[in-house]
Amino acid sequence: MSDNRLTQTEQSLNPPSEKLVKVKINGTQVEVPSGENIIEAAKRVGVEVPYFCYHPRLSKGDAANCRMCLVEVATTAPDGTVRKMPKPQTACTMPAAEGMVIETETPAIVKDRKGVLEFLLINHPLDCPVCDRGGECPLQNNTLFYGPPTTRYIEEKRHYPKAYPLSEFVVFDRERCIHCARCTRFTEDISGDTQLGFLKRGADMEVGTFAQTEFTSKFSGNVIELCPVGALLSRTYRFKARPWDLLTQRSICSQCSNGCNTKLDYRVNRLQRVNARLNEDVNEEWTCDKGKFGHEYVSSPERLQTPMHKRDGTWVPVDWTEAYRILVGRLKTAGNSVAGIGGAKATNEDNFAFQKLFRQVLGTGNLDHRMGRYQGPTNNLLFDRMGYHSMGNGIADLEKMQTVFVLGADLQDEQPILFLRIRKAWRFKGATVLYAGDHRTTDTTNVSDFATANMIYRPGTELALLHGLLNVLFTENLLPDNIALDMTALKSNVAQWTPEKTEAETGVLAAEVIAAGRLLQHSPTAIIAGGTITEHPYYPEIVAALGNIAVLTGNAGNLNFPGTNVNSQGASDMGILPDCEPGYMPASLPGLNTHAILQKADQRLLQAMWIVGADIVNEYHDAALARRAIENCPFVVVSDMFMTDTAQLADLVLPTASVAEKDGTYTNCERRVQRIYRAFDLSADIKPDWLIFTEVAAQMGGEANYFSARDILQDIAAKVPMYAGITPKTLGEAGVRWSYPVTSPTAAKLVPVTYIAPKHEAVRA
Repeated sequence: MSDNRLTQTEQSLNPPSEKLVKVKINGTQVEVPSGENIIEAAKRVGVEVPYFCYHPRLSKGDAANCRMCLVEVATTAPDGTVRKMPKPQTACTMPAAEGMVIETETPAIVKDRKGVLEFLLINHPLDCPVCDRGGECPLQNNTLFYGPPTTRYIEEKRHYPKAYPLSEFVVFDRERCIHCARCTRFTEDISGDTQLGFLKRGADMEVGTFAQTEFTSKFSGNVIELCPVGALLSRTYRFKARPWDLLTQRSICSQCSNGCNTKLDYRVNRLQRVNARLNEDVNEEWTCDKGKFGHEYVSSPERLQTPMHKRDGTWVPVDWTEAYRILVGRLKTAGNSVAGIGGAKATNEDNFAFQKLFRQVLGTGNLDHRMGRYQGPTNNLLFDRMGYHSMGNGIADLEKMQTVFVLGADLQDEQPILFLRIRKAWRFKGATVLYAGDHRTTDTTNVSDFATANMIYRPGTELALLHGLLNVLFTENLLPDNIALDMTALKSNVAQWTPEKTEAETGVLAAEVIAAGRLLQHSPTAIIAGGTITEHPYYPEIVAALGNIAVLTGNAGNLNFPGTNVNSQGASDMGILPDCEPGYMPASLPGLNTHAILQKADQRLLQAMWIVGADIVNEYHDAALARRAIENCPFVVVSDMFMTDTAQLADLVLPTASVAEKDGTYTNCERRVQRIYRAFDLSADIKPDWLIFTEVAAQMGGEANYFSARDILQDIAAKVPMYAGITPKTLGEAGVRWSYPVTSPTAAKLVPVTYIAPKHEAVRA
């Protein structure tokens, strides 16, 4: 990391000092942090300074080029005299200092702003009526408030080909670009792919990808929202609607477990676009492309809009009365020989009602949402030892880490917001990043692109690598002085795993193992394990080995195994587990896990299965078993939005509401409970899952005391200790991250782990 880069970005995003200085802005004196940009200081007294290129999350590298934020600045000399600077200053780069006197509305500044806008509009096309940015365009707004009434420029404007496709999602109109450099700085500062830059010079300068390649960033949609004019636009939204035609509802992205806050813009009961919504604790104001462009399924013409029943191999639409008659009849016949699978994509309210139906009405604990290889006891592994089930850190906490160790994860795909936070910690705050994986991706937005240590190991040899890192910690005495644990057994356990032996087994050079081991001594250190680990045949052993590293380095609370689906955490919290009821209380009626359910169905020992929002034929790690289980089970009901491959094999399919069509809450990977809001109804015959479960329970003699998602949340708060006090009001805009009780297990344990070599020699070669 270059000192220049760190200094530049630190000054851009963080005040270099907590010292307060007195400045006067338009006659109002205020104390602000020393070094804070004038543009931010002005906001403290309610003074708005117009701008185009400035953005508080972007570095100053290519900023201060629009000149819209000019202000007059004077300094106070020791003798008390005020001396005005000879030229206007850019408020977005000028740091506040003691005694500054700042004026934002002098006649000279007003004239300068008119000149800046007149200059920007020289070549900007006046095509606002057909521009998708029209109605929400900063250039329009600033011209209206600060610009000249007419222009002196009468010559022909320059012309470029319209709607140049930069990528699958982004279209570029060069004529409208004002060279603010927001998009280029985003790709350099935030996403890290550095694909956009300024090409050519002078009047011919334009934004583009080098060598005219495709803009393949996985965060490309953010440049659309960053662009202050209509130069960068969404290809999927283009010409669909005008801003004043749209209604907006708050929501949560459903594409992964990070829980990004979003805004759903819709028109005539159809989703038109998705934009990011500010939440400093989660996604700040960013989205990945999956989140921004991956919600078109909501208004897909292929959505199921009525229950479907298979009769003699043919799908027949039925109404809800008939669907319930069929379903309730088969469930009564099946008794407790029934199982439920899914829930990782359903809301907390859906899942609470689901488990209540199964445990209290159907009399079975055969429930599970897990699709991975490890389906052991829920409270084993992490909880018994560390006191938490998945993530010890919050998403925002990752920025505070001095070291981040990423193991077996393609974070930009699996956990995109965690990736952005880690990259921010590295670029803006000087964190050191270690990456270990069984392959090196060619993506430019991979963790390995900026990691100090890159350890590419042979598939299946993760345990050997972790033992090698522990060996380095022991042999070089890199452990904190306050570790008061008996380390004899563990030290003996890893003694044979010298860097040389680790290299022979894993393929990671001994020097890289040593270097990485030395970096792990710097605390605080966060450890993040990805899909390669959670799907590993030796997952429990790897968890134990990572736990040893975390405990020995004093980072027992910083071990992270984030889920993958939007509500993987919430499904666990709500008791969609065979051994735990809501709140991780031991089940009074233990049941079968997903694998055992499928095995029993495959053996024709199960009478009915209910699959909720899970295409297990394509999602389960043993696809053949999943298919056989469905085919051999006498009755299978699927609740889903589409006729998936799994639904095609079922007997009854129930259409369910999407994230845009229901109220409720999701719990993201860091245990943050957040609200979703119903925006519209695609069809009157589509129901939220919780309502289906409640109505079925009522017809089978159970309680029918839920009339809204709010009712269920109230019941959750009363019966699930970690959710106590959570209401729609307390959730607010940012959500609430629940905490474990203080009686949770402590982490003062070391667990020797026996190395298990990969089963196939070909893998080890």
